[in-house]
Amino acid sequence: MARNSAARALAAIALACSCLAAPARAADEIVLGNIASLSNPFSRTNVTNLLLGYNVYLEQINRQGGVHGRRVKIVNKDDGIVPEKMMELTEELAADPSVLALVGYLNTPGMQQLIKQGTLVKKKIALIAPVGSMNAQNFYPLRAGYDDEIEKLLEEAVSTQKKRVALVYFNQTFGPGLFKFAEQAAKRVGANVVATGGFETAPDKIEKSVAETVERVSKADPDAVVVMSSGPGVYAFTKKFRQTPSKYAQIYTMSTSDASSFVKVAGIENASGVVISQAVPYPEHNALAVVREYHKAMKEQAADQPLTFYGLEGFMGAKIAVEALRRAGPNPTRQKIIAALNTMKDYDVGGFIVSYSATERVGRKTVDLTIIGKNGVLYR
Repeated sequence: MARNSAARALAAIALACSCLAAPARAADEIVLGNIASLSNPFSRTNVTNLLLGYNVYLEQINRQGGVHGRRVKIVNKDDGIVPEKMMELTEELAADPSVLALVGYLNTPGMQQLIKQGTLVKKKIALIAPVGSMNAQNFYPLRAGYDDEIEKLLEEAVSTQKKRVALVYFNQTFGPGLFKFAEQAAKRVGANVVATGGFETAPDKIEKSVAETVERVSKADPDAVVVMSSGPGVYAFTKKFRQTPSKYAQIYTMSTSDASSFVKVAGIENASGVVISQAVPYPEHNALAVVREYHKAMKEQAADQPLTFYGLEGFMGAKIAVEALRRAGPNPTRQKIIAALNTMKDYDVGGFIVSYSATERVGRKTVDLTIIGKNGVLYR
């Protein structure tokens, strides 16, 4: 049935967030808890796609009879990308006995607080496929981390003879911490940093703050700019920066940016040529079995929705969680799921390997680079 674009967007959000109302749960239902913000404009698009990927895979499994005869669902809670709120909501999820594992968290500082306070270990619950690579007990990563992405971008800048590099970040979530890492990584790979700048993200401050950062960075005449921000911040910075005398500098950014949104917000003439690092496989790369599975499930359940990196990430995260539930047996508990995850050494998600044991939990370490073409299409 044909739908207009507004209806399609609403349908995607409805499918991705079908569990937000937290209805009464069936006794035979297994719940996966997720904390990721749909209300924050810097995460909304990515989280919508992430949850869509989870729901598409879980619906596929449920149509086949569930796991050991039990349906599996994901329940999302919105922390607004506020670390303290993530902590509070994690406590709520942990207090619910029907929540047997956590999945797909997005909020790096919040997860760092969980690690610092040992929350997951105390609650004896696993966090599967967080968005980011957290190296800690009870964390089971899927993707390479933001640090890996930035190092890859800096290496690319050096290898392509960029002599003057600027580092720009947003003053929220992962921005400040990643900026500190980038400064050290730049020294390590031999990148010559000639300017740095951070901008605010509050609605009443972002426009002025971005403009000030653009002016400061442009004056340094860089030939490459690495932008450490989620979507809207990158789009705003790029659009403004392309109006300066330094507009021809190569712009690099991270997987937190969506290419189609980049083109819509910044304009195709500004987005063209931007290099974006990717921590999960290209969603059109159907040589991988998991990508073919994702395509098939999307065609059956959400054919009017785009194939996205975050959608594929959610699909793979759900696949790992379901495999752990299967291995945990017909009467899974949180501790049985952790024990099951620890048997998943060199587990093949479908041409994509993760490896978990009691002593080592490793997601994919490879970072790929993509570029937005002159036609607005993202290329590998």
